[in-house]
Amino acid sequence: MPRKNQKRITRRKRKRPSRLRRALLFAAVLCVAAGIAWGVTAVRGYLRKNAATAVALQSMMGNTYSGTAVIVRNERLTESETNTSVDFVADEGKRINRSATICRVYSSGYNQTEISRLQDYREQIQAYHANQVFRNYVDAELESENRDISTLAQQVRTLVQGHGAGSLGNLERQLTSVLNERKIYLKQKYPDDQTLNELYKIENDQLKKIESWTTTYTATEDCYVSFYSDGYENTINANTYSTLTPDDVKQVIRGVLPEGSAASRGNTPIFRTILDDEWFVLFLCQDRDWNPVVGESYQIQFGGFDDYVVSGSVESFSRIGSDLLLRMRVAQSEVAPVLNIRTCEATVGDFVSGIHVPVRALYTLDNTLGVVVLEGGYQTFVPVNVVSYPDSETAFVRPKEEGSPLSDRKTIMLF
Repeated sequence: MPRKNQKRITRRKRKRPSRLRRALLFAAVLCVAAGIAWGVTAVRGYLRKNAATAVALQSMMGNTYSGTAVIVRNERLTESETNTSVDFVADEGKRINRSATICRVYSSGYNQTEISRLQDYREQIQAYHANQVFRNYVDAELESENRDISTLAQQVRTLVQGHGAGSLGNLERQLTSVLNERKIYLKQKYPDDQTLNELYKIENDQLKKIESWTTTYTATEDCYVSFYSDGYENTINANTYSTLTPDDVKQVIRGVLPEGSAASRGNTPIFRTILDDEWFVLFLCQDRDWNPVVGESYQIQFGGFDDYVVSGSVESFSRIGSDLLLRMRVAQSEVAPVLNIRTCEATVGDFVSGIHVPVRALYTLDNTLGVVVLEGGYQTFVPVNVVSYPDSETAFVRPKEEGSPLSDRKTIMLF
């Protein structure tokens, strides 16, 4: 056989082993990859089982500025030039509906003598009933009503004499109601009596006389009501706050009442009504470098409140020397917590709330970064956004979803 053919045969025999080697090499690679994957899974499982834990801490980060806040409410003060007493009907600091009674104010013409005179007329009526109209009748229902009237009348007399406790106005309303019930009962069951009718007329005239000295105040809209005043309501409110200067605010902080206040005019404040649609903050600080942005929202934290933070948008600001005054509008938070506060220390800034966790607590699951919370024997993966890394070992994060189990003082896993 020629040599040429022998060489060709030899080359074919050498190609067969090279294919086998590639197949074996591919199989080996698969085994190694499977082994690595199994090893990684096993290691991760071991780490989860034996992982250390840490505690998440809620806090805030960002640029903050400290100063003093003056609270401005959308409120209206009702005053009286002369009054002797006030019967408070609404509850202090509570929200009431439109047309609800706030209070009744009795003017200077009203006095305890007139109440005593009314009570004397009513006792004459009761005596006439007992001695003339009903001396030949036994009426158990009427006797029960008479006992109720006597009890209430004695309570009224005790208050008029300066003893006891309670609301004279409330007792008067109860007594009037019971007397009206008895009057209706008598007219339905017993014949008319001229003398009795005359006594009723005298009683009714006295009631009208007393009512002429009484003013009843009702709410013109849904609002909060308060019977406390600090003298600033007429000059520092939703209509005036935008014109106040840093010097004006300093006067308020010092407690200097403005000219034209209720106290200086001699009027007596009775009550104020406060709307809850929006309120305002005048924030005074000393910072030459801060340039707030009109229309931008900042967080406001008030001193003396536990974690009470509201969002306020800058309406305008003024700067005089080192004094910077921000006029801020609060629209999304109730006014009730600051209903009776005028000034307090405050912190304003573009800071955000979040959770401080160790960097080792960050874990990626299905390409999502998160933290594993341990609670009640269960492990819950909570997706988070990293706001910043304050240092090499700490991450400042915020949960992606509201109401997540990641919150202050919760136990988290480390990896």
